[in-house]
Amino acid sequence: MSSSTGTSVDIFRDDIDTEDSSPEGTTVVHIDSNLIHWRPHDPENPFNFPLWRKVMICLLLCIQTAWITCCSSSSSAISQEMQEEFNVSSLVSRLPVAIFVFGMGLGPVLLTPLAEDFGRKKVNVACLCLIPCALAHNLGTIVVCRYVFSHFVAFDFDISFGSFFCGILGATVFNSVANIPDLWKGDDVVGLWAMNIWAYSAEVLVLGPMIAAYINHAFGWRWVYGIWGIVGAVLIIPYVILVPETRRSAILVARAQHARRAGHIDAWAIDENLRRRSFRQILTETLFRPAVMLFTEPIVYCFALYDGLNYGIIYLAVEATPLIYAQYGLRDPQVQLTYLAMVIGFTLAIPLFYLQHKVTLWQEKKHGRKNVPENKLLWVFVAAFLFPISMYWFAWTGRPPISIYWSLGALVLFGLSSHIVFLAVCDYTVESYGLMASSAVTGQSFARECFCGILALFGVQFYHDVGFEWASTILAILATLMGVFPFLFYRYGPTIRQRSRYAQEIARLEDEERQPLLN
Repeated sequence: MSSSTGTSVDIFRDDIDTEDSSPEGTTVVHIDSNLIHWRPHDPENPFNFPLWRKVMICLLLCIQTAWITCCSSSSSAISQEMQEEFNVSSLVSRLPVAIFVFGMGLGPVLLTPLAEDFGRKKVNVACLCLIPCALAHNLGTIVVCRYVFSHFVAFDFDISFGSFFCGILGATVFNSVANIPDLWKGDDVVGLWAMNIWAYSAEVLVLGPMIAAYINHAFGWRWVYGIWGIVGAVLIIPYVILVPETRRSAILVARAQHARRAGHIDAWAIDENLRRRSFRQILTETLFRPAVMLFTEPIVYCFALYDGLNYGIIYLAVEATPLIYAQYGLRDPQVQLTYLAMVIGFTLAIPLFYLQHKVTLWQEKKHGRKNVPENKLLWVFVAAFLFPISMYWFAWTGRPPISIYWSLGALVLFGLSSHIVFLAVCDYTVESYGLMASSAVTGQSFARECFCGILALFGVQFYHDVGFEWASTILAILATLMGVFPFLFYRYGPTIRQRSRYAQEIARLEDEERQPLLN
C-alpha cells in the first residue's frame, strides 16, 4: 500500500521578521500579511472538520477502495469462460487479474506526485471517471478487436491493456489511504481506527470473484466488466459532491490563487514555491528513491517480502480455492462462497486493534517514550504464528473425507492474521521513515503488488504441478521463515534505522518541521 506524509507549513521562513523587544526576552514574530496560511480553528483545515464529516469522507474512501480491489480480482471467476471463448491457455486467461495488479504497483509511481502537487481530489476524480470507461472498453470492443487482429492478440491486447490501464488508475483510488493522515493527526485514536477500517476495505477483494461468479451465472461473463463499470460510475457522484480536497497544501494554494483573482495580487502561499520541483527532483522522489530504499533498506525489503506473501496469498486464494473445493463437489458460483471464511477472519481482526492500542499505551507509559515505531509490531507477534499455522492447517485438511469446515476454519484464521500483518507492516514503515515514508511505502507497495500479480498468474499451475497439499505447505514454510522479521525488527529496528543511509536526511527534514519559524 502507498501514503503521503508531507505537510504544509503555515508561514514561510524567509518572510518572517523577529525582534527581541520585550524585557523578558520573548520573541515577537511578524508574518507577511500577504501570506495565505491557516487561521486558528480554520473550518477549511481538514484537521478541523467535524467528526461526522471526517467519518463520512473515510467511509466513502473505503467504499471506493473496496470497489477497486474487487475489480482487480473479479476476472478470476470468469477465466474459464474467457479461455473457452478465445481459445487461449489457462495461463493467458488469468492475465487480466495479474496485469491489473501490476498496474496497481506502477500507479503510485506515476500518479502520486500529481496528487501531492495539485491535490488529491483532482487526480482521483480524473482517475475515477476513466476507470469505468476502461472497464466498458473491455466489454464493448473485445469481440471487434478479436476479428480485426486475431483472437489471441485481441484478448492479450484489449483485455490486458484495459486491465493494466485500470490498475494504474485504480492505484490512485487504492492509495486514498493518504487522505486519512490529512484528516487526523498521527496520535489521534480515531484516525488509527480509520486506518484499521481502510485496511479491511482493501482486503475484501475476495468478494470480487464471488460477485462476478453470480453475475456470470445470471448474465454472462461480459457483464462482469460492464456492471463493475456502472457501479464505479455511480460511486463517482457522492465522491465528487461529498469528498472535499484534503491535502492542505493544495487548499492554501487554491486560496492564494482565488485571492489574486479577487484583486489581491500580492497574495501567495508557501506551497506554491515548494511544489515547483524540477523533473529531476520528481524522478528522484518517485522513482529512484523508492527503488533504492526497496533494495537497500532492510525494513523496506524484508517487510515487502512478508506483506507481499501475505497479500499475495489472498489473490492466490481466489484462483486456487475453487480447485480445492471442487473435490467436495462445489462448482461456480457456490464455490466462491468459501471466500466468506476469509472475510469473517478479516472482520474478527478489526476489534483486536483495541488490544494493540492498549498495549502500545502501556509500553509508552512503562518506558516513558511515545511514537516508538517498534510498538506498531506488538500485535503482529501473534499473527506471525497464526499466519503459518493457518496455512499448514489448510494444506492438510482441504481434502475429502475430512470435513470441509476444518479447512474453512483455517481460512478464517488466515484472514485474521492477514489483516494484522497488512496493517502493522504499513504502520511500522510509516513510523520508521517519517517524512520519507512516502518513498518507502511506494517501494514496498510496488514489490507487494508484483508479488500478488505473480501468484495470481502462476498460482493455479503451481497447485497443479506441486499438488494441493504441498503447494500450501510450501507457502506455509515461507510464512514460517518470514515470521521472524517482526521479532528481529522489534529488537534491532532502532539500530537499523540509525545506520540507514537516509537517517541524516530524515533527521534534517524532521528538524525543519519542528522549527518552521527559525531562519
